[in-house]
Amino acid sequence: MVELFERGGVQLAFEDYGGAGDPVTLVHGGWDDHGTWDRVVAGLSVALQVLTYDRREHGASSGPPRAHPVRDDASDLAALLEGTGHFPTHVVGHSYGGAVALRLAVDRPELVRSVTVHEVPFVGLLRSGAAASERLQRARELALGPTPEAGARDYLALFASAEEQWATLDAASRRALGAAAPTWAKEMADPDALRPASEELEAIAVPVLATSGSRSPPFAAEIEEALVTALPNATAARLRDVGHYVQRTDPDLFVGVLGTFLLERNVPST
Repeated sequence: MVELFERGGVQLAFEDYGGAGDPVTLVHGGWDDHGTWDRVVAGLSVALQVLTYDRREHGASSGPPRAHPVRDDASDLAALLEGTGHFPTHVVGHSYGGAVALRLAVDRPELVRSVTVHEVPFVGLLRSGAAASERLQRARELALGPTPEAGARDYLALFASAEEQWATLDAASRRALGAAAPTWAKEMADPDALRPASEELEAIAVPVLATSGSRSPPFAAEIEEALVTALPNATAARLRDVGHYVQRTDPDLFVGVLGTFLLERNVPST
């Protein structure tokens, strides 16, 4: 059941699925709401206390526009975790949600047991990232223009696997992406969404798992490798035969990967 958490004029819609074991919080990406996790919740709830939520300006959540999207989202999440008592928690972030998860580990480490990110869009970490950055900027400009669907199409062309491209989507999915495009474009204008400070990454002590799909563009794995190199306690996992939206296309695989990492590399609560 969806509930509302209120904090200083911000309302965050969330679902607490209960379950046994340690808390885990799932943070959706720039084009989604908490429904993107629907296919993994049941599997994770077998051994973990699962919480999903809509970030501000997404889904059923509301509030003033974010001045600094990544930091403001991390602050919102910290308040939600404290307000619900769902901490210290494992945090799993998809795409832009991965930037929020890592930001939370920097700003509020006492709330975080571990972090998992799948294909966080840190193109600024690429050794030769000019081409990806330029394509991302073009997608942003299109998303803010008169046909935001064009921005969604360009985003998928950049990040998604062949099976996840615009041509494969039904009409409802295309409309949803078009509606989300302007918000995504604002989020991706935040430098923290593209490249975190190296000293901040070095300060993250909790275990981090960075995953990418073998069907995703090669630079996704390059970002993963760069991120793991920058973090003091990180592991990389290349997931076979999946792409950017693994939580939707291959939920059982993702649950298995998460379960192994979260249960075997847990940071005990103090």
